Amino acid sequence: MMRWALTGIVLVLLSGCGFLGWDVYDRREAYLEAESIPRVTIPESLDEPPFEDLLVVPNVLDPRQIAGQKLKLGLPEALSTTYGVDQIVIKRLGEDRWVFVDSPPSMVWPKIRGFFAANRIPLRRTDPASGVMETEWLLADGDTPQAVLENLKRSRANRNAKSQHKFQVRLEAGLRPGSTEVYLEHRQLPAGLPIRSDAVQWNNVSDDDALEGVLLSDIAYYLGDHINASPAFSAMASNVGTGQKAELILDSTKPVLKYRLSFERAWATVGDALDSARISVEDLDRNAATYYVYYDDSETREPGFFRRLFSRDDKLPLPGSAYRYEVHLDNSAKPTEVHVVVKKDDATLADALIAEKLLKIIKQYST
Repeated sequence: MMRWALTGIVLVLLSGCGFLGWDVYDRREAYLEAESIPRVTIPESLDEPPFEDLLVVPNVLDPRQIAGQKLKLGLPEALSTTYGVDQIVIKRLGEDRWVFVDSPPSMVWPKIRGFFAANRIPLRRTDPASGVMETEWLLADGDTPQAVLENLKRSRANRNAKSQHKFQVRLEAGLRPGSTEVYLEHRQLPAGLPIRSDAVQWNNVSDDDALEGVLLSDIAYYLGDHINASPAFSAMASNVGTGQKAELILDSTKPVLKYRLSFERAWATVGDALDSARISVEDLDRNAATYYVYYDDSETREPGFFRRLFSRDDKLPLPGSAYRYEVHLDNSAKPTEVHVVVKKDDATLADALIAEKLLKIIKQYST
């Protein structure tokens, strides 16, 4: 009997004070309601030790002016690494072309170096901090761009060369966080012409667009085959393009999506983003720099390759006029900076939170 009595006492003790009817202090609720208290005051007769704040609370910016409001927060949006765009895409706008890679410059840089090494194309200059690499002058012969490229890969043994070529590869941070844009530029001179390496001028215009396109395609295919194999990382290249090309500026009345691009590319980027996000475009006016769209902020969008694959051709019914908005582009401040805003009509801004959601989607799908 004594053993059973002792067992009962232990169980009562383990069950906690609440079993006995005592009030239990809930520290979780107290933590949520806690406020700052003054520092401890040390009497003048005693030495005062140095106080250091273990957790410094910064001033909170409130561009939406929602301080003091009660908000209902839902679950965060699911993360995606592709956002519905293929990992590697050759993009073109006018005479410009580049490779879009859904990986950061620090991951792309070693792969491009691997491309030149695999093809025995010697590099004269590599500067990962600026994202630039240049080849030696390469001797080549051939009647077509593809033949010239194949000839370039064995240029050191080429004694019948008619021309010499030099290439510059430039990596830039992409519009989407964690992405890279790869640009290529080409210079060509007759074989045998003396050359000063420091006299090469790069001006973003290639001497042979066709040869540039062939080599850029080769680089894109190589990246497609190797970007996920044997991961490599360049710490110095991680600083390439630290400035954002696309930035969402929050505001309580007029949120703005800022592109640091030419107007032509910003216009094409917004149009492509709206199409990739499957936001219905009723009309567009290039002269007015406006897309007329239908957007329902209650819709759930699930970016991803398979979603695009099976639903790209689906025609969604247009919602009512209450969901009609104007996506307007403006580059009046700077020629290389475009501001995108959302309006209800020419004279009225859209609701700030709805505009912010739509601009986030456009930024998310921008390439």
